[in-house]
Amino acid sequence: MARLLRRLLLVPLLGLGHLAFGQAQPWPDPGPPSTRDLFPLNLIPLTYRPVGAVPLGRGNSRVDLQATRGNTFEFSDLIKMLFDYSTEQGRLTPDRAGATRFAQAHPDEPLLYYFDGEVQRTELHFGYGLTARTDLGVTFAWQGLSGGFLDGLIEEVHRVGFQQAGRDGMAKNQLTLFVIQKGQVVFFSQEPVRVHPEDPVLDLLQTVFENRWLTASVYGRLQVPLTHWNGFQSNWDSSVGLALQWRPGPRLVMDGGAAYLRRALRPYGPDPFFIKDQVAGHLGWEWRGWPRVRPFLVLVATSGITPPLPETKLDKLSLIHDLGVHVRMGPRTSWTFSYINNISHNENTADMELALRLTVRP
Repeated sequence: MARLLRRLLLVPLLGLGHLAFGQAQPWPDPGPPSTRDLFPLNLIPLTYRPVGAVPLGRGNSRVDLQATRGNTFEFSDLIKMLFDYSTEQGRLTPDRAGATRFAQAHPDEPLLYYFDGEVQRTELHFGYGLTARTDLGVTFAWQGLSGGFLDGLIEEVHRVGFQQAGRDGMAKNQLTLFVIQKGQVVFFSQEPVRVHPEDPVLDLLQTVFENRWLTASVYGRLQVPLTHWNGFQSNWDSSVGLALQWRPGPRLVMDGGAAYLRRALRPYGPDPFFIKDQVAGHLGWEWRGWPRVRPFLVLVATSGITPPLPETKLDKLSLIHDLGVHVRMGPRTSWTFSYINNISHNENTADMELALRLTVRP
């Protein structure tokens, strides 16, 4: 009887140990994180995302639901130099009258901008394995703008030694977006946007090489211009790229890729600037030595948003990191948490983002 009781107690304990440390249950592989920059000028046109090289397989599908919140506090160098950020008068809140006075004082500047706010973006992606080497997919997105709640947290982080001009002098958690061209305020908004549908994106992935160690795929993405916001609209943006996955060992995976983006944002304003085509890429590391948790680090680099313009850094390289973890919840479900941060500090990238993704393999 004692031996039987020991066996009855041992079975569930072994089961719990196997669930926590064993490898019996398969991973619903989510691929690399779907990192996306939420800088205001990147909200409408097609933007680079890391793409996984490994196809789903014939007849297999995957559903991803991702929520991302990004904080931006960036502005032209001329505004940085001339705005008075003194806290002696308390924190300041920009208004249209102030932006108009500033514009009139600089009638020859081709582009000045001030972006302060947070973006909430929700995306729903459906992927399907058409053949063993070919995947089709579609992404739907909804976006909102507000003053948010991350300013206080970011200020505390910056006090460690990464000061950002103006944060201590401007009102927290405010939404202000304005663009000045040749002495005119061509865009000004302080109105929150709760939920706004975005253009759907179609994608096609084709694996061209695969063995035990390496998978290489080519892909194309097409953004369908069905929506617009405050006069801005994309124009059949598209991209072509190469995605790679290298598996040097059973516990280590390296992801990478590069793409060319054709971006055709329709012009806006009396002397329109334009969002130019881009070249972008990513390099990622993922550890697969644990059964339930896979930490990762991904670097994403993107060429400039616009051609060179005085008093801006919009033409400079953007470099961000995505540090996070995949967590397996079962054989068909996993969560991905991402902390995304601006490394290059060229004032053309969102300052900080947090993302949560649910992946389901039906």
